[in-house]
Amino acid sequence: MTFTAFTEAQWEAIRSTRENWPEGVDWRREIERIGQEYWEIRASRKMWVNKLRGKQSVKQREKIRKASMLMRQSQKVLAELADNGLLDDDFPHPDLKSPEQRLEAWLSDYDLWVGLFAGQSNPIQADMESMLMHLWRRSGGKLSYSRKKDDPGTPYGPLVDFLTHTLNAILGKAPKPSGVAKLIDRYRGQKNAHVPSLMFAMRTRIETAAMPWDQYEPWDQ
Repeated sequence: MTFTAFTEAQWEAIRSTRENWPEGVDWRREIERIGQEYWEIRASRKMWVNKLRGKQSVKQREKIRKASMLMRQSQKVLAELADNGLLDDDFPHPDLKSPEQRLEAWLSDYDLWVGLFAGQSNPIQADMESMLMHLWRRSGGKLSYSRKKDDPGTPYGPLVDFLTHTLNAILGKAPKPSGVAKLIDRYRGQKNAHVPSLMFAMRTRIETAAMPWDQYEPWDQ
């Protein structure tokens, strides 16, 4: 599945998790955008996974790095030869700056889309969950939950319901209450409960590149 927008039933379930949402903000649109960005970023991540599929990615990165370095060295040598008067005025100067910039951009994208994922299971989803909790807190909600006395300590509360309904709508599934409680605990354990920068960085990269990312289909986990 790929999330685009809430159905009326999904939004009503999310909206009903609290009595009053502060006015002046389109909270439905804010939450939908988090879900849309999650899937857009997954699609971009898939592009990089497919590009390097079957290849030794670290070795490919080293090849690109060496090529970029050779480009810089070539430009420096040609500039020195020209300064020393060893090249005629009509000597053709190849455009090496443009491919060098492309190679540097490739390395930067590799570090973002591949390097940041080393040793992590699903950082994009983790950031999306944290952004939902940041929005909840920004809307005046409390980062807390209670435990049922008559049901082996099962977590419950408005935030548990909010995350359950929202993740179900965006991902097509959600953790059990105990799993949602772990997400809340993890977010509360972050320094200053900040908004993660990973999704923001990836979104910025997508916007800067101005590529038609919607041609790529998100991969299944």
